[in-house]
Amino acid sequence: MNPTKKFVWISFQPLVLISLVALTGCTSDNVVSAIIERQIKANVTPEYVHDKENIVVVTVGTASPIPGERAQTGTAIFVNDYFFMFDVGAGVVQKSENMRLPLNELDGIFLTHFHSDHMIDLPNLINRSWLLGRKNELHIYGPDSLNTLVQAANDFLALENKYRVNHHGLDIMDISKAKGVPHEYHIPQNSKAVIFQQDGITITAFDVAHEPIEPAVGYAIEYKGKKVVLSGDTKRNDLVAEMAQGCDLLVHEVMLMSFQQLLEAELTKAGMDRTAKIIFDIQDYHTDTKEIAELAKNSNVKKLVINHLAPIPDNRILKKLYLEELKAFEGPIHFANDGDIFIVKGEIR
Repeated sequence: MNPTKKFVWISFQPLVLISLVALTGCTSDNVVSAIIERQIKANVTPEYVHDKENIVVVTVGTASPIPGERAQTGTAIFVNDYFFMFDVGAGVVQKSENMRLPLNELDGIFLTHFHSDHMIDLPNLINRSWLLGRKNELHIYGPDSLNTLVQAANDFLALENKYRVNHHGLDIMDISKAKGVPHEYHIPQNSKAVIFQQDGITITAFDVAHEPIEPAVGYAIEYKGKKVVLSGDTKRNDLVAEMAQGCDLLVHEVMLMSFQQLLEAELTKAGMDRTAKIIFDIQDYHTDTKEIAELAKNSNVKKLVINHLAPIPDNRILKKLYLEELKAFEGPIHFANDGDIFIVKGEIR
């Protein structure tokens, strides 16, 4: 990737507005040009995208499947001029564009498992990165059944790709880059495996406990002596604790079980038995706040970032409940928001 390359995507609405103003004779060509120039400058790629010394983590989407304003799970990682997206739930693509992340420079997608809130935006990300000018192949990594998923996404996009090529031509729309390229791997239970090792970057996938959802994995990203661990969706298990040992940043899913139990009871009282049953079921394959605090403490995690928040701590009462149950971990704790940026500084060499 070229570190000087700028990612520019101007939305249609400002351009339509500019055109209407120009047609009414209310402004000069110089004013219109100034507006266009300002819009272009507002869409320049953030500098951290091409950081070659550090690991940059961006929590693009931080929500669970519960409806709300946040995007579902998606974490962007920039490391040694590579751009990876880990999971791509609903809203992740739009949030990425709003944050000016250079989707045209996307190198790879890593999926933890195949629940919709972690992969429903996969066809969108394959397509948008191509439409925005991606020139490299898009490599997609995931456990067993990934090949089926990626083939389905590619098939789903076939007509869309054909229409774009017919309209703009092969010189503009390189059809050879329109598809995702799957890299399916198998990880036995309680095991781990290196699935990417290039240019000083090592990415290890490890089995997590999200039964009955199998396979399900987390990821560890290492570069220049620094380590970031993404738990994926999981209940408390020893392999996450092992992989997180001494890590610089642990991004871990969370469920405030005490709240969910109260919610389940109130739903039952209200006669909402179906929803109450779902709330009951989901408590057995996620990690409670107290368990996360103990894991982070025992693994000597340097910084803990909580995401996939259920519920979202969007008021003082909920945040206080979370913090009370996380108090066993004395290190820094951050409740992830969509768009938060964490820079894990690499070794000085």
